[in-house]
Amino acid sequence: MSFQKKIHLISYLLLLSYLILGIVIYDDYGISWDEYFHRISGFVSLNFFRELFGLDIYPGLEHSTDFFKEDTKLYGVLFDLPMAYLEKKLSLTDSQEFYYLRHFSNFFIFYLSSIFFYLILRKRFTSLLSLIGLLFWILSPRIFADSFYNLKDSVFLSFFVISLYFAIRFLDYPSYKNALLSSITCAFSIGVKILGIIAPFIVIVFFILQFLDNKKFFNKYILIFVFFILFLGGFTILFWPYLWSDPLINFIKAIKHFSSQPWPGTVFYLGDYVSAQNLPWHYPIVWILISTPIIYLIFFLLGSFLITLRLIKRFMSLSLDRKSNDLWRGNNEKMDVIFFLIFYFTLFLVITLNSTLYGGWRHLYFIYPCLIFISIKGLEYIFRLFSLKYLFFLLVPFLFYNFFWMYNNHPYQFLYFNKLATNKPQNLFELDYWGVSNRSVLNYIIENNKTKISKIYVYSKSPYALSTLLDKENREKVKFVKNLNEADFLVTNHYYQIGNPIEINNELKSRYKLLKEFNLDGMTFNSIYKVN
Repeated sequence: MSFQKKIHLISYLLLLSYLILGIVIYDDYGISWDEYFHRISGFVSLNFFRELFGLDIYPGLEHSTDFFKEDTKLYGVLFDLPMAYLEKKLSLTDSQEFYYLRHFSNFFIFYLSSIFFYLILRKRFTSLLSLIGLLFWILSPRIFADSFYNLKDSVFLSFFVISLYFAIRFLDYPSYKNALLSSITCAFSIGVKILGIIAPFIVIVFFILQFLDNKKFFNKYILIFVFFILFLGGFTILFWPYLWSDPLINFIKAIKHFSSQPWPGTVFYLGDYVSAQNLPWHYPIVWILISTPIIYLIFFLLGSFLITLRLIKRFMSLSLDRKSNDLWRGNNEKMDVIFFLIFYFTLFLVITLNSTLYGGWRHLYFIYPCLIFISIKGLEYIFRLFSLKYLFFLLVPFLFYNFFWMYNNHPYQFLYFNKLATNKPQNLFELDYWGVSNRSVLNYIIENNKTKISKIYVYSKSPYALSTLLDKENREKVKFVKNLNEADFLVTNHYYQIGNPIEINNELKSRYKLLKEFNLDGMTFNSIYKVN
C-alpha cells in the first residue's frame, strides 16, 4: 500500500473513530442557558406552521411574550424547527430525552461538517497535510465541547463549512449542478444565521472579478451565474419563514438587527465588566489568541504572512499583460485568498461596526475553519524547509498534549485557555458563562445529600434549566428556591455580570461553609456552599 493510500486510510479511520466517540460521550455534557430558548423557538415556529395548515398548536409550548415571538422570527429555524418536530414525532416527554436529542443532533451535524472540512483541505493540500488539518480541527478543545451543546454558533459553523465547500466547488467548476448545490447549501447556512450570506457573497465577488477579466468567461457562464442568484434567493426565502411576508424589507431588518444585536448585558474582560454593546476593539482578537492552541496560532500567523506577501507581489505586478494580470493564479491560490478574506474581513467588520459580542468569541466560531486552513498553509511552508521526521517530532507532542488535556478534563473542554491567558485567567476572563458545569454540581449534591430533598439557591443565574438533564428520579431530589434563607445549598458558576468575582467569592467564603470547589488548571469554575 502506497504512502498516500495509508494516509487516506488513517484519515477515514480517524473520522470513523470521531463519530463513535461522539456517540459514546454526547450525553456527558451539561445544558447551557440558551437551550431552553432554542427549544421554545422551535415550537414557536412549529406552531406557526401548524396554524398555517389549520392544525392545533401544541399547548404550553408557545412563548408568552410578543417580544420573544418577534425576536425568534429574526433567527433561522433550520435546526430548532426540525428538533421540535422530531421531539413530538418520537413522543419524547422527558426533558432529558429531548435535550439529549438536541445534543446528539448538534454533534452529528458538526461531524458531517468535519467531513466537508476535510474535503476542503484535500482540494488544496496533500493527504498528509489534510490529515493534520483534520487533527487540528478535532483537537480544538472549545470547538469540540461546543459541538455538543451550542445549538446556535456550532450549528451555524457546521452549515457554513458545508456551504463553503460547495461554493468553492462551484467557483472551480461552474455548472448548473454545482450552482444548484451551492445555492441550496448557502441558503441553508443563511437559514441558520444571516451571516451565512458571506459564502454566496464570496461566490458573487469572485465571479464578477472573473467576468471583468475575461469576456469569454462572461459569455460562457453568465447564465449559470444568474441561475445561482435566482435559486439562492428562492431557497433563502423558502428556508426562512420570516422573509415570506416581505423578503427584501425583512432581510434588511435582520441584517440591521444582527450587526448590532441589542443584548443589554456585560462581559467580564481583562478583569472588569464591560458592556457587550461597547466592547474594546481588541475583544475578539484577544479571545482568539487565548483560547486557540498556540501551535495552531504560530502556523496561522506564518500562513497569514505568506498569503499577504504573495498578494502584495501579485498586486505590484499587475499590468495590461494578461499573463500577469491576476491577484491569484490557479484554484489553490484562489482558495488561499478566499479563506484569508473571510477571516480578516469578518474581524474587520465586527470591529468597525462595534458588533455586540458575548460569551467569548463563540459568535465568530464560523471563521475557525479559516484559521485552521491558514495554519495548514503555514505548515505547508515548513514542510518544504524541513524533512518529515523533524516535523513529526515538532507536531506530535503538541497534538498529544491537546488530546490528553481534552481527555483528562472531559467534559469541561469549554474551559480551555492557552498560556497566553496568564496563570490565572479566571481573574481576567469569563469561565463557565453558560452554566454547563451545573449538572456536575447538582449530581454532587444529590450523591452527598441522599436523605432529603436539597433546597438550592443559584447565585449567579436563573435555575430554570439546571435540572433538565438529571435522571428523572434525581430531579425530584432537588428544589430551587428564590430566597437564600430557605436554601440548604448555594451554588455559583461565578458568572455575575456585576461586581468583582474575586471579591464576591471571598465574601461568600466568609459567610458560608464551602463544601466543594470544581477546579481545572487552577481555575475555580463552580462552587457549592452550605447555607443552613
